[in-house]
Amino acid sequence: MNFEEIYNRLFKPVLAYVQSRVQNAAAAADIASRVWQKAFEHRHQYRPEKGLADQWIFGIARNEVNKYFGFWGIKRFLSLTPQEEIFSSKEDIPPEQLERQELNRRLLGALQRLDSRERDLVSLKFYGGLNNRQIARLTGYSESNVGTIISRAVHKLRTLLGGL
Repeated sequence: MNFEEIYNRLFKPVLAYVQSRVQNAAAAADIASRVWQKAFEHRHQYRPEKGLADQWIFGIARNEVNKYFGFWGIKRFLSLTPQEEIFSSKEDIPPEQLERQELNRRLLGALQRLDSRERDLVSLKFYGGLNNRQIARLTGYSESNVGTIISRAVHKLRTLLGGL
């Protein structure tokens, strides 16, 4: 396994997958960093006969996202500081970029209305760039079940977004 090649090819899809799940850029960057650190440290454990390197990396990413959500509830409950969002000035942003940001905001909001299984599979497919067979091997669902779940989830998203 050429780790550098895999890193260069999958860096953006892994980050996009994590961001689509956690919806917090700073947390996503931290999680993605842990994914690559773990993958590098355990690269000798990768077994090609068990699946593609992409599946192995995304398996690590799924585990790290799930850990985040496990710790997130605890941190949120025990946090002593209020959660604040920092908004940048919209005056300097071109209108087409504002429109795209609004569409992304709506899409991420709609994703949150899917159940966790649907959200995970849609994120692996469209943000992670995996095909149904890779997702099936990664998740343990059948390939046809993955396709059905994703198809229904996309239909739900279209309904939630008003047919976009």
